[in-house]
Amino acid sequence: MISFLSRLILSFLIVFVSASSDGFGQKGPFSLDEVKSYPFPNGMAASSGTDRMVWAVNEQGLRNLYVAEAPDFKARKLTSYNTDDGQELSSISISNNGEWITYIRGGDFGSNWDDAASVNPTFNPEPPKVQIWTISFEGGEPILIDEGESPTISPKGDRLAYVKGGQIWT
Repeated sequence: MISFLSRLILSFLIVFVSASSDGFGQKGPFSLDEVKSYPFPNGMAASSGTDRMVWAVNEQGLRNLYVAEAPDFKARKLTSYNTDDGQELSSISISNNGEWITYIRGGDFGSNWDDAASVNPTFNPEPPKVQIWTISFEGGEPILIDEGESPTISPKGDRLAYVKGGQIWT
């Protein structure tokens, strides 16, 4: 298990460095805009039954999921959220068999505010909702599960439990 975890972390670092356009070998000064526009990965999760992993990346405000799998762990963009609408991707998890990924889109988790409150930096007349989504590891369109938070995939991968309105739903 330790060797798999070590390989997973090393592979993630290699994928992250190779995905950047300039890598760490850039010569000369760089601007504040270059620093602010650097991709920011977060929320990495790995399947316990396979060599598959998923993580979110914020690329200049565009938040998307990326996946990789053994043996080469080459990063592949999974979602296509192409608008900077301020909607975070959080609570990312992958089923034990590595087939399904769930995540929350929306909310401001980790802030001083109510996590379940929607974030609306673009002042849309109809504010976005905090929603649970699922998508196949192979790709395709994300499927809306429901509004809610704290999604957890069952060990068999056949059910999803989550919190909605203070109640546990499946």
